[in-house]
Amino acid sequence: MQRGEKEEMSTPVIGRNAVIQMGVTTIGYATGITSDVTVDKIEDFALQSDKAAILAAGNKHFKISWDKLWIDSTYLNAVLAGTPVDFIIGPAGTSTGKVKWTVKNVILLGWSFKADQKGVVSEKSSGEGNDFTVGTF
Repeated sequence: MQRGEKEEMSTPVIGRNAVIQMGVTTIGYATGITSDVTVDKIEDFALQSDKAAILAAGNKHFKISWDKLWIDSTYLNAVLAGTPVDFIIGPAGTSTGKVKWTVKNVILLGWSFKADQKGVVSEKSSGEGNDFTVGTF
């Protein structure tokens, strides 16, 4: 943004409207979603210079994780199976025209379970895919 320009105002997305789907199945009782897209940096320096001689984008990583209330061992079994599956994230829900992100061919890499004295039983799963697309429902 240039000095003197006004920032365009829009309505922020409310997190409680978000949805996550494993394949075509909505993950019920999800309490949180995190999706990370990162790019490795390729960088090297030549003698007699303090500036990078090579600076480029490298490998891309598409990670996803979610928290949910525990019901059964569905997601633990998915981690153990190791079968790739697409995940769809709708940060504003699934109404027609709303943005969706698809993390493709996710291998689930982690699962954890938590039960505490207050009675809340929850789980967390995470994985990494090999592609990321942006579209709409």
